[in-house]
Amino acid sequence: MKKASFIFLVIVCGGTLCAEPLVDIPPSQKRSATVNFAKTVLAPVAPVEAVDIATLKNPFDPATPPPPQSSDNAVAAVSSGDAQLEEIAPKITPSGSIEIGGEALLLFGQKRLKVGDHLPIIFEGKPYELEIVRIQSTSFTLRLNGTEITRPIKSVTKP
Repeated sequence: MKKASFIFLVIVCGGTLCAEPLVDIPPSQKRSATVNFAKTVLAPVAPVEAVDIATLKNPFDPATPPPPQSSDNAVAAVSSGDAQLEEIAPKITPSGSIEIGGEALLLFGQKRLKVGDHLPIIFEGKPYELEIVRIQSTSFTLRLNGTEITRPIKSVTKP
């Protein structure tokens, strides 16, 4: 029995001694591909040409005319913003308003909106983005295409 276990031990040890050693470093061919990729990623980028600031258009200049509208439908939609907002606004019925930390919030069930938030609405098959401009305890103001409308917050009375 001792002889069999000794032979087994010699075979196992001899096999491990003859085996190729395990190394964490890959061969140079594999390393060169990685190193070349790293060089291309880390290579300095050519500087961007300097732009003359005096030739740029000032976005805060009110004398600058607005960009032209691309279609007649867009012009008609902007001009009829009053009528659209008057039709859409009565359909928006918040459940109330609260003030948390000095900030007024408009409640739509579990959803809370603050001043400056946008309320996406689909009216007559068309999407609209209404902006909440002002929230008071009994009313709120909405804006669409530059026109504003103030609506009351209807209080719910429980029987």
